[in-house]
Amino acid sequence: MNVDFQRLFSDFKGKILLNEVLAPYVAFRIGGPADCLLFPDGEKDLALAAEIAKREQLPFAVLGAGSNLLVGDKGIRGVVVFLGAGKEDEIQFLMDNGKEVTLNVPAHCTKAALVDFALENKLSGVEFSAGIPGTLGGAVYMNAGTKWGSYSEVIESVRFFRVGKGFYEKPVEALGFKYRGHGEELFAGGAIVVSACLRLRHVSSRKEIQEKMDEILKYRGGKQPLELPNCGSVFKNPEKSRRGAGRLIEACNLKGTCVGGAQVSLKHANFILNLGNATSKDVETLIKKIQKKVFSEFKVELETEVIKVGE
Repeated sequence: MNVDFQRLFSDFKGKILLNEVLAPYVAFRIGGPADCLLFPDGEKDLALAAEIAKREQLPFAVLGAGSNLLVGDKGIRGVVVFLGAGKEDEIQFLMDNGKEVTLNVPAHCTKAALVDFALENKLSGVEFSAGIPGTLGGAVYMNAGTKWGSYSEVIESVRFFRVGKGFYEKPVEALGFKYRGHGEELFAGGAIVVSACLRLRHVSSRKEIQEKMDEILKYRGGKQPLELPNCGSVFKNPEKSRRGAGRLIEACNLKGTCVGGAQVSLKHANFILNLGNATSKDVETLIKKIQKKVFSEFKVELETEVIKVGE
């Protein structure tokens, strides 16, 4: 792309990298370069980046921890904003009535930091998120969760930015959350999650929270492959099947199946692993192979949970 990004973003306060390979920035460790990768220094930088990209008619994408993304082998054209990993000290108390609290959590705050903050302050409600990678922004976009709960159950409102509209807030009732998803209009027009307000409840001791987290982490460690790069669950559990996606794939004897450097996990069939040299094409080919086999055997169409971005 023949664009002078340094000139365009001369007022940008954060870091600018050109033709930066994205694989190190996503959980799958797969993906080609971004034409322009921006690291904003606060909300003003984020807004500036979006406004310039819109004005110059450049493709624009926002990247958090990339825990649920499959980046194309040729990378992402245009401008990519990397929000990085927020820390616990960026979480703010908005209300505390002794029984419940509301927290303002930045979109780039990791789920791990949020869970640690809740434990430290004896706040219950996000134990279900223990061990899940990624940031809150991605959690809002995907309505992330586990069998123990999901973020739509604790979100009170979400603050967005959109070019032409600025910063604005939407209550949870207006967000149209559903299983691993949101209302189609939620991100229409390029809306970006800036932060979310979460409602949690006080408990008398950390022990109650810790025991639940330990139970979840033990389950995840025993059932899910956490030792190699992956994007978490590849497919959504089909609504019209008694069996989850992993069970359906396993019943098709696809555990261990490889395409190039991508492998269906031997531990949990709904995970695809990067054995070290997997390409985006390898993963996509394997996904299609799984979908075809499951449909052939059970007449169930598996819908992907992982999001493909780039070329």
